[in-house]
Amino acid sequence: MMVACHDSLGVVARTGMRFVIGGLAGLLACGQMLLAESTPAADNAAADRLWQSFIAKYTEYSLHPLDPQVLDAKARAVLISTAGPRFRSWQPESQPTLLEMADAIMAKDGSIPKFERIEKTLTALLPQIDTYGHYRYAADVAQLNEALRQHPGSIHLTLDQAHDGRVLCFPLSDGPAELAGVHAGAQLLAVDQRTVEGKSLDALRLAFVGPPNSPITLKIKQPQGKIEELTVTRTDRESPIVVTSKTPLGVTVRIRRFDQGTTELIQQQLAAYPKLGRLTMDLRGNAGGLRDEALMTAALFFPAGTVLGKFTTKAGGQTATDRDGVALQPDSIQILQDGRTASAAEFLIAALKDGMPGKVTLFGKKTYGKSHSTVRVMLEGGGELAVTEALLATASGRSWDKTGIAPDQADTK
Repeated sequence: MMVACHDSLGVVARTGMRFVIGGLAGLLACGQMLLAESTPAADNAAADRLWQSFIAKYTEYSLHPLDPQVLDAKARAVLISTAGPRFRSWQPESQPTLLEMADAIMAKDGSIPKFERIEKTLTALLPQIDTYGHYRYAADVAQLNEALRQHPGSIHLTLDQAHDGRVLCFPLSDGPAELAGVHAGAQLLAVDQRTVEGKSLDALRLAFVGPPNSPITLKIKQPQGKIEELTVTRTDRESPIVVTSKTPLGVTVRIRRFDQGTTELIQQQLAAYPKLGRLTMDLRGNAGGLRDEALMTAALFFPAGTVLGKFTTKAGGQTATDRDGVALQPDSIQILQDGRTASAAEFLIAALKDGMPGKVTLFGKKTYGKSHSTVRVMLEGGGELAVTEALLATASGRSWDKTGIAPDQADTK
């Protein structure tokens, strides 16, 4: 199924985002390179390369990149605020660039490596300039991926941090955490009797890693307010992305995320049913993935030439158009959704609902409300940058950002 759209980078989906460059070997190599550069001169050079690579990647991918001079001034102010009490009286204008400001601080206090100071600056800066932006420390990226290499056991649970600091759990569909009873939006309180207060998300993710079949205890506060301690068993098995089954009135297809090849799997599995009848698409817990895969899935249901959606990038407005004909023709479509249905999955829902309003019915709860497309990029030294690169909308221009998509028939349970 061909879709004409603006993005043909051929990148890999990771946790609901686009992921540029990488793989475990690359991550570990970056981490090893960073550890090897331990002399002051090497650290200084590594810090300079980190900042320069951030500027390049941020400018390349960000939907609304700041003017370089404005960005540098904001970064200088953040650097001062994270440098310690003795630098509170310093002004951003006292040095012309961030790197010169860092050098001036290092001349007064060399107790913290320059590379670490730049990383601290990026960590504090990104949320200020991008709602969905963040930076992950190089050492954290390398440590987590090395742990996964040694102990591939996982509980299939993603974490988000609320604005008030609460750590929220979102289990992947049919994964160990969901099967143990963790509900989407539950607050994580403790891991193996250790409080999560003051812990970074990377530290918590690291705690989830362990040998397959080993237990981990999570203390959570469910969305309904009940506090529970649940034992979850780690697994090294991946849940299938697409699962289909026959029902008395038609066929059900559960889509857990949109990775490269998801559309092909959907088409192949549904081809086993000569008559689809009522097609039920279960998108509960689907946090998104590759937007192009969601586009191609939508294209299975529309005639050639149909405008499937619109994107706004820093290059301007663009459209995605179906190049092929109809591949799937169910009598009707039921879509199951919940509060964790987000991003690319929401785009599929909106495209089908707008394009076939009399044929598509939505069941469940209001979706998450994220019509931003986010890209994650590896920077020099092994750290990871995430920035918003595009806004998504339906062919009619409708957005669901921050509002979500309401069901036609609500689940009040």
